Amino acid sequence: MLSWLPLLMLVSVAAAQSSRFRAEFPGPYCAARRDRCCHDRQDGCAQPISSTMCYCDEFCDRGEHGDCCPDYEEVCLGMTTPVPPGPLQSCVHKNRYFTPFDPPVVDNCNTCKCNIDGTVTCTDDVCLVDDDLLRQLHHLERSIGWKAGNYSEWWGRKYDEGKVLRLGTFQPKIPVKAMKRLSNRGGPLPSHFDAADHWPRLVGEARDQGWCGSSWALSTTTMASDRFAILSKGREQVQLAPQQLLACVRRQQACSGGHLDTAWQYLRRVGVVNDECYPYIAAKNQCKINDGDTLVSANCELPANVNRTAMYRMGPAYSLNNETDIMTEIKERGTVQAILRVYRDFFSYQNGIYRHSAAATPAEERSAYHSVRLIGWGEERVGYDMVKYWIAVNSWGTWWGENGRFRILRGTNECEIESYVLASNPYVHQHVQTVRNVGDLQELIVGTGYVPHPSRQRPYPPHSRG
Repeated sequence: MLSWLPLLMLVSVAAAQSSRFRAEFPGPYCAARRDRCCHDRQDGCAQPISSTMCYCDEFCDRGEHGDCCPDYEEVCLGMTTPVPPGPLQSCVHKNRYFTPFDPPVVDNCNTCKCNIDGTVTCTDDVCLVDDDLLRQLHHLERSIGWKAGNYSEWWGRKYDEGKVLRLGTFQPKIPVKAMKRLSNRGGPLPSHFDAADHWPRLVGEARDQGWCGSSWALSTTTMASDRFAILSKGREQVQLAPQQLLACVRRQQACSGGHLDTAWQYLRRVGVVNDECYPYIAAKNQCKINDGDTLVSANCELPANVNRTAMYRMGPAYSLNNETDIMTEIKERGTVQAILRVYRDFFSYQNGIYRHSAAATPAEERSAYHSVRLIGWGEERVGYDMVKYWIAVNSWGTWWGENGRFRILRGTNECEIESYVLASNPYVHQHVQTVRNVGDLQELIVGTGYVPHPSRQRPYPPHSRG
């Protein structure tokens, strides 16, 4: 840009002098002559100007010694007097000054350019977070019951980017969502329950899916990992590989989203390896697992605690019926998977009991679906009301929310959190279950394979002494 400045200054000076000359002596001069005599040297082609003479012949154009009339170039050469450019305009946007020759200014997820006339033109995309949204959420904090945070990870990103790359679960198709649901017949339930406290070290922390719409894979494998650890009584503590689902599950869109039922079908049919064998890279890569592979043929390190060579496989996924069934399932068998409808304000959640707010304008209410783990529940007095909530684990890392978790209203299907809740049981290597007491001893079933849901188990035959 600096190399253009001298040229611009020369043009501006020359144009300014020419315009001033014409302004002081508007004429006409050469245009007033009938013959105009523009060629060769013709000393008679003179016109009075001020106290001297100016000429309209070709000889008058002699550079700094020239004596042409002010309208010589226009009449004889057909050149119009250039309009002098105005002074170089600078623009200002949010206290930042820049010129038309500077790169566009970045304003959150938008860019602004300076026009020649000094005006500023900006793109108009809805950002994942902005000052206006945070201001509204802080204003509504007491009424909505949760606090918003200002996360640097979201700045500079468009809301449409966040919906694709930070979520990633497709809404279930109607036949899948309407599949038969199982009911749990459990006893009384406590007012508070946290699976991470009930099964210490067996429930995984929040992982970070990065800028990849892979919640369908992360929520599936993390829930399956929890259940392997819980239902094997800690013998199979494994972090299963979401990357294998991104790379190998067909009819999914990898980092652009996927269906939960398809993911569970893959875990039932093929199974997955552990995360160390197939590390997560937040992008789709070439599948390196074939149908029928074992941990040995997949070149994975075998677990030390159990004699396992088979893939980590899950039984059929089943849907849960209502709030009480979900609570009983979590308490008896471990974490479950839930679909969540996400709005723009959810990205800014920091702590409290989440409910969708009115902070976003209607034009920004383009929601999308996400999947998370439900690991418990509780209730908290807010003012005069007792507010019930779910405890959920997100997949945005521990820097977000309540150490990677969030709490959300329970019993009202807030953001559709209770509309599609799934569970599945693992093919643990060795499952031990007390069947009955026989005198001072306990009779045990020790075996391998799928642990069925209680509603699908056959009652053990009554003991008789023959």
